[in-house]
Amino acid sequence: MTDSGARTDKSADRSTGGATGRSAGSRAGKGADRGRLPRGTLSQELIVRAAFRVADSSGMEKLTFQALGRELSAHPTAIYRHFRNKDELLLALIDALHEEALANTPPPTDDWAHDLMQIAVHTHEAFMRHPRVGALAAARTARRENEFRSVERKLDCMRRAGLDDTEAARYYRVFADLVLAYSAMDASLAALSPELRDADLGAWQTDYLTLPPEKYPNIARFAPKFVGLDDPQNFVTAVQAVIDTVRVRAEDRARGPK
Repeated sequence: MTDSGARTDKSADRSTGGATGRSAGSRAGKGADRGRLPRGTLSQELIVRAAFRVADSSGMEKLTFQALGRELSAHPTAIYRHFRNKDELLLALIDALHEEALANTPPPTDDWAHDLMQIAVHTHEAFMRHPRVGALAAARTARRENEFRSVERKLDCMRRAGLDDTEAARYYRVFADLVLAYSAMDASLAALSPELRDADLGAWQTDYLTLPPEKYPNIARFAPKFVGLDDPQNFVTAVQAVIDTVRVRAEDRARGPK
C-alpha cells in the first residue's frame, strides 16, 4: 500500500472513536421529546434524525410515516408537509450520510491521493454506521447540498492529480461509484440478520475449503488464502487500486506524447 493508504488507516482509526458522536443517528437521540411536539416545531432535520433512529433499529421496511409519527410524537400528516413520500425522505437520508462523511473527513492537504482515500474511508464508515440506509444508497442520486459538496471535493482531487477535464470527470465517476457501491455492499452484509451474515461469512472458511480440487483446482489452490468478506482492508485495497490508476494516468499525461 502507498503512503497515503498507510496514513488513512491511522486517520480512520482516530476518526472512528469520535465520529459516532457526530453521526446523524446519534445526534438525533439528544433531547428527544417524548411528549407531543409543539405545533410548528417539526422540521426536516428532526424528521431525518428520527428516520435514522427507526431505520437503524428496525430496518427500512419499518420506516413508515406512521412509525415516524410515533417516534416524533407527531401526527403522520405533519411529516407530509416536509416530505411528499418515503422516497423523498430516503434521498434526504442519503444526503445526511454524505453530510456525516464530510463532517469526519479531514480538510484537504497538498496530497490529492491521501485526500481521496480519506473521503473514501469516511464515506464507508458513515454507511457502516447506518447500514440499513447505506445498503440502498449506491444507485441513488440525492441531488442535495451535501452530495454536491462531496462531488466538489472529489473533483478537486482529480484536478490536482493532473488530469485534464475529460479524464477528471471520467475517473471521478469511476472512483465515486466504486466507493458508493462497495460501501453499500458492505452495508448490505452488515444489515443481514446475524444468522444469514454468519452463514455467508463462514462459507469461505468451510464450503470453499472442502470443494473437490479435481473439479475446482483454482479454488482449491487459493481458498486457504481467502480473506473475509468483511475484512476492512478489502475496501481500502479497491480504492487504492483506483487511486494508483489515476496517478499513473496523470504521470503519463505529464510526460506528454511518446
